[in-house]
Amino acid sequence: MSIPRRYNKILFVRLAYYGFLGNVDIFPVGLGYLAESMRERGFEYEVLDLGLFRPEQEEELLRAKLKEYSPDLLAITMMTLGYKHHYALLDRIKGGFQDIDIVLGGAHLSTMRLDVLNECIGIDYGAVMDGEHTLAELCEGVELSQIKGLIYRQASKAVFNGERTFVTELDSIPFPKYDLFPLGDYTKEIPLFTSRGCPYLCTFCPVASAVGRHFRIRSPEHIIEEVGYWYDKGARSFSIWDDNFTMKPERVYRFCELLKEKVYTDIRFSVPNGVRADKVNAELLKTLWGAGFRQLSFGVESGVDHVLSSIKKGESIEVIENSVKLACDLGYEVYLYFIVGLPGETWQDFKQSLAMAARYPVAESRFYNLVPFPATELFAWADRNNFFITDPEEFLNRASHFENEPYVETPEMSAEERKRGFDLAMELTIKQRKAWRVKQFSRYGKLGTFMAIVSLSSFYSKMFKPVWMRRLVIEPVKGLFFGAAR
Repeated sequence: MSIPRRYNKILFVRLAYYGFLGNVDIFPVGLGYLAESMRERGFEYEVLDLGLFRPEQEEELLRAKLKEYSPDLLAITMMTLGYKHHYALLDRIKGGFQDIDIVLGGAHLSTMRLDVLNECIGIDYGAVMDGEHTLAELCEGVELSQIKGLIYRQASKAVFNGERTFVTELDSIPFPKYDLFPLGDYTKEIPLFTSRGCPYLCTFCPVASAVGRHFRIRSPEHIIEEVGYWYDKGARSFSIWDDNFTMKPERVYRFCELLKEKVYTDIRFSVPNGVRADKVNAELLKTLWGAGFRQLSFGVESGVDHVLSSIKKGESIEVIENSVKLACDLGYEVYLYFIVGLPGETWQDFKQSLAMAARYPVAESRFYNLVPFPATELFAWADRNNFFITDPEEFLNRASHFENEPYVETPEMSAEERKRGFDLAMELTIKQRKAWRVKQFSRYGKLGTFMAIVSLSSFYSKMFKPVWMRRLVIEPVKGLFFGAAR
């Protein structure tokens, strides 16, 4: 006898965020995977992406959608940024729609786990890490205590059923097709995730608690199937958001080989989330270039070996610089990522990082504010040594890598030095950004130089921040001047 379904209609929601992450026009890939998985199982669903609207609109829009659609289950993905605001929102929503249950997923839930349900009474369930099978079993009516990866309430107490075994065959999970998502509101660059998990031990990184250390991959054939699906729909730009895209070089070579067989001559790929410098070489970089890859990012973190060692990066600055130079020489649009004030870093160490960043003709070097996230070795280090200058419960609610507000102070680098370092790094970032933009537009003479300068102005940023304006003006202009591939 079949088990009766617990839920039939699902509303998938991405929340809105203030600050740098507000008004996001990047595809919500996690929700895309969940929605596609549930669609294949025959469930009815709709999508509300509040990230495309102003944060002050989110409650009104969510209430209106719940009244219109009347789902059985509200499935939400959430980050830690602004979590107290969103807890309060979900408590109010639950109070007004008591017949609708709420399940939460995403990095915040996977990291904080039981604390989330204990602190927010509006949330009924939590799905830890990969959520496709956990959500399916929840909706299909499997006994709650038997669903691995699920957090739920038992006699008003939050309980966790234990870790779910990772899906090792990622090809078995359908890639997102975003059937009911507002495709016209997103950037034209299609995001791809070709692997999950990260086996490395970087002390600052929360990825292990969010998606796990076990590295799992999709086959090149399965990735090509996704690329072909979107190519047939007119897509020409793709971004690969893996934490370790080049982890297995033979897989990358095979993927590039398949791309060439398809003769996708007008296709362009970027890798904005970063690749490890020790997982690329001249041959691999040339192969990627020949397959349409034009943008690469490297997580450098620091330009000093002893700091890299202190965060268990597992790379040397010599290896990193060699890979950066190779990529620049080949013509890639290169981005470098650093963190200001890592454990053991002194002011002189920071100056060496700044000098290393300025050494190469990269598109941009980004220096991030150090944020110790829970469940990381960095957080335990700061807590154990009383290095926090702001209470974690306070700063995690508003923590940003992009704002000049130190949350820790060490004997090696004071809070004032951290702030000064962040400002110096921003000056370099702006200088590099301007030089790269001018280089891009240089073939159009003085008009191109003028356009480059205007595109970096505060007026431009304010004018074209809205999603609809970027879609109406920026994307067509980028296509006109640069095309899908360069």
